[in-house]
Amino acid sequence: MEFELQAMIGNGNDDQVAGNNGVLLLSGCEAEAQRNQKNKYSHREMSAMCRIREELNMKVFRKLTVWMVLVFILFLIVGVIIISLAVCSAIHKDVDEEFDRSSFNVSLYFNGSFQLPNLVFTEELSSESQALTDELQLKVVDLYKASPALERYFSKADIYALRNGSVIADYQLTFVMPEDDQLRNFTLSREMVYNVFRQFLYDQEPNDSGPTYIDRLSLTMF
Repeated sequence: MEFELQAMIGNGNDDQVAGNNGVLLLSGCEAEAQRNQKNKYSHREMSAMCRIREELNMKVFRKLTVWMVLVFILFLIVGVIIISLAVCSAIHKDVDEEFDRSSFNVSLYFNGSFQLPNLVFTEELSSESQALTDELQLKVVDLYKASPALERYFSKADIYALRNGSVIADYQLTFVMPEDDQLRNFTLSREMVYNVFRQFLYDQEPNDSGPTYIDRLSLTMF
């Protein structure tokens, strides 16, 4: 028995032996090998870092080192980008925002009518028609002044008649433009001007009971 126990202890010095909890423990040789492997990797990493540091500290000209040159180049690139962006934003001009209104020498007119369903034409309303006309006129002016596409060409809106029965207002829109067939056929076409007006009417509050509420289905334009 004593011989067998000594044999087991002797074997434990060279091979893996079980710990108290049954976990295999590395032998002294294997542990030493792992430590050497880690030290080898650490030494290799340290050597690489030292080599990089030495290369960055190499002098290019007198006291000027490589890392100084790299930092200067980095700042130079950032500076060029910032200056380029500033110059571009300064010289960039939006063609749509530049126009000479003095060249708008062509007048374009659109006529039509719409109904005010919340009003009934009476003698009393007839005497107050100027105030109502002014209010309607301001409403139409504001809607075209709010249009990004048409605001620069819009000149005025006139409400020139209120007809009896269910009150119908006749209007005239005036636009001014340069001599440009493309504007007339697209931007200032009857469809464009009409659709801007109609969209405004569809955006009205449906429960609006004010006197200037316009029936969107009654809008005509020619």
